[in-house]
Amino acid sequence: MLRKYIYILLLAGTGAICLPSCKKMLDVESHRAVAEENMWQTKNDAWAGSFACYGLVRAALVNENAYWVYGDLRGGDFTITKRGDLQAVTENKLTSNYTTMDSWRDWRRFYAAVDQCNVSIENLPKVPGRDYRYSTSEMKLDLAQVRVLRAFLYFYMVRVWGDIPFLTQPSGGDFGNVAKTDQKTILAFCVSEAQAAYKDLPWRYNGKFPEAPGDYRGQADSHFAGITVTKGIALDLLAHIYAWQHEYEQAASYCDQIVDNQKSSEYALVTTNDLTRLDGVFRGRTTNNIFQVDMNVDHAEYATTGQLEDWTLREPHIPKKESEIYISKDSIIDIFNETGDNREDYYFTRMDEEHPEFYKLKQLNSIMTNPPLRFYTSAVSIYRYEELFLLRAEARNALGRIEDAITDLNLVRAQRGLQPLASPQSKEDLVNYILQERRRELMGEGWRWFDLVRMGKLKEYTNLTEQDINNGAAYWPISKSAVQQNSQLEQLNYWK
Repeated sequence: MLRKYIYILLLAGTGAICLPSCKKMLDVESHRAVAEENMWQTKNDAWAGSFACYGLVRAALVNENAYWVYGDLRGGDFTITKRGDLQAVTENKLTSNYTTMDSWRDWRRFYAAVDQCNVSIENLPKVPGRDYRYSTSEMKLDLAQVRVLRAFLYFYMVRVWGDIPFLTQPSGGDFGNVAKTDQKTILAFCVSEAQAAYKDLPWRYNGKFPEAPGDYRGQADSHFAGITVTKGIALDLLAHIYAWQHEYEQAASYCDQIVDNQKSSEYALVTTNDLTRLDGVFRGRTTNNIFQVDMNVDHAEYATTGQLEDWTLREPHIPKKESEIYISKDSIIDIFNETGDNREDYYFTRMDEEHPEFYKLKQLNSIMTNPPLRFYTSAVSIYRYEELFLLRAEARNALGRIEDAITDLNLVRAQRGLQPLASPQSKEDLVNYILQERRRELMGEGWRWFDLVRMGKLKEYTNLTEQDINNGAAYWPISKSAVQQNSQLEQLNYWK
């Protein structure tokens, strides 16, 4: 059974700690948890409850590298060295019998996060009447954050599993027999939630916006950059929800709102060096990331697993003789095929060896020297500024605004040493240019598979047929345990 308050005391002061044991903690009763009847009485309870939502979002995304499994491995760019479970993912054999595969099919961690959001949304409005130190305005800000987090979770699950059970009330960890809800209904809810939350969110937590005056939770603005939900995050989520449904006019409009408010948000494009260097963008807390899931070593937030680096790096960077995954030389040459593209030099090393090392993400720190132990502190970069312009280029192109789309595309290309792109022959040509630029720019950031699905390119880049896709092959199968426990769930036809 899922436990609602596993992380609450861990989160009360500094945020969630994602240690190697966090996988087990989701399935084990916590003896340090605050009893429900004693919770939601004070300002600290409110903070702890909303912080827990962030912690459980992170636990869902990084457990067994799930974020990269769902977003990158199925896309076909990475080659597997030895691991059968990773090879099964790349070959779309998602019902294979591996422990890790069981974890990736299992949505319980996502629903644990959803449940904590539901609990918080139900109880946060009660706290101002119980503790005068917790103002109504502060409650509205915390509530708005949680509502956007819940919308993000549902949008993410819909992209992974398609139609899913839909819960907006606390479940106590026992979901019972809940049937699937059509994903269009869920996404409409996500839109309404993000739109409603937007008005109570600031652009930044620098004390200059009426939604968050002063030092929020006693911390400076740099503490929250890209982590705590803002107007920009809500708008970016809305843009992606609409783009997923091919409602590109709305998607473009929400992208415009973010770009037009750059002076408030201070979002910025980044050089390739600053994107990839140690303590660069993937270290997090920069204005280049619109939304990230943080791993802050200063607050003892770190992991020895759960990061892409654990699969891509090898000696001397980490104590592994061979990387689990790599991108072949032929693929690198094919993907980075334009003169002047500086990403190849920054994304890869050891090009003279049989297996190049994917070195784009490399946020490594040492925790001890005897014996040596390396751990990862890279943030999960969910939305960053370059991705926003590539999304807007896609939306503008779909609307027939070809020159505007090329302008957005060229902004990103200029950051990477490429010459401006001239007008293509057709709208479809530009779709391919945008898809290729997303492939290069966002490699290893959890986008490739979802891009192929959204842009209708699965048949071109995978072995799936139109019938396969119609039968649910683009989604992950539901775990056997979920089907066994819920008699109203039915497996997708493709995975039966």
